[in-house]
Amino acid sequence: MSAGRGRTSAGSRKELVCIACPIGCRLVVTTDASEETTVTGNRCARGESYGKEEVLAPKRILTAVVPTDSARFPCAPVRTDHAIRREKAGTLLADLYGRTVKLPVREGQVLIEDFDGARVVFTRTLPPDEVPAVGKAGSEPEGQDEVTRLQQSP
Repeated sequence: MSAGRGRTSAGSRKELVCIACPIGCRLVVTTDASEETTVTGNRCARGESYGKEEVLAPKRILTAVVPTDSARFPCAPVRTDHAIRREKAGTLLADLYGRTVKLPVREGQVLIEDFDGARVVFTRTLPPDEVPAVGKAGSEPEGQDEVTRLQQSP
């Protein structure tokens, strides 16, 4: 009898694959009639913590894109800096998709200071700093790229 999403009911059992460490233990999280939650199958303490949290109060780091005022860069990527309660993800996404961000933005710049205990930050600088393409620095003759120039050098 599987509990499905969110909280488990008394006397329920839920099977998970642990993502707390690289081992990937197969966990069984059981909640008995007295609402005591036990985790089995874990090989480390992190697995027990992960199993209980995933069943009792699941959290997620949320990544998304926010519309911008730019035709060249119509969206800017963002993420929460800490995990938020899974049931709050829809509210945050609606807020983000309802905004229009004015460029430029910098990686690490805060968009929302506090949402469910986490900040929402940009994960990329937009527009990116202009970096000249190889062979476009102006020192090569017209039409000659860096590879051609190196092949011709003595």
